[in-house]
Amino acid sequence: MASLPIFITAVANSSDEPAFPLLFTWSTHEAQVKEVLVIPDDEWLASHTIEPNVPNLDEQQLYEFGYEASDILAEWTNEFDTDVIYGLDPELIHQLVEATYDIKGLEPAFEVHSIHSWFEERDVNLNDAIAEQGHSTPLHLLAPDELIIQLLHIAVEHGLIDPSDIPAVEE
Repeated sequence: MASLPIFITAVANSSDEPAFPLLFTWSTHEAQVKEVLVIPDDEWLASHTIEPNVPNLDEQQLYEFGYEASDILAEWTNEFDTDVIYGLDPELIHQLVEATYDIKGLEPAFEVHSIHSWFEERDVNLNDAIAEQGHSTPLHLLAPDELIIQLLHIAVEHGLIDPSDIPAVEE
């Protein structure tokens, strides 16, 4: 079976004027969910602020628990053996991925495509699949890790990925 797709989401410094990432969450080819806080670069903070956000991340938490862009890029280089990953808001994700690469003088090593298109290419309407599960919370309002888990479960339910590849989720 082909390797699993990589789904990604992020939290930006601002919902109105996103300029840099605070958090990235993604699935791996082994259907694990990884999440990493991003230490803001001084260059980002020189012209942008960290506004209140859904996970309530602040600058102190990012410095205490986050990782430098170079560490995140090294991890992605080791994990992403694809030139396409999928996000709910591909334009925003692309912008935040690009900011992460750009701060190190690099070009992104992959493109971000729409998660909706990934499902549509496989004859699954993502919005209908969510409704069928009885979930009333829109995907964009889910916590980042919950979003990725939800996408993986929908893919399993529609036979797009092998259920044995998905770790059990305790609720």
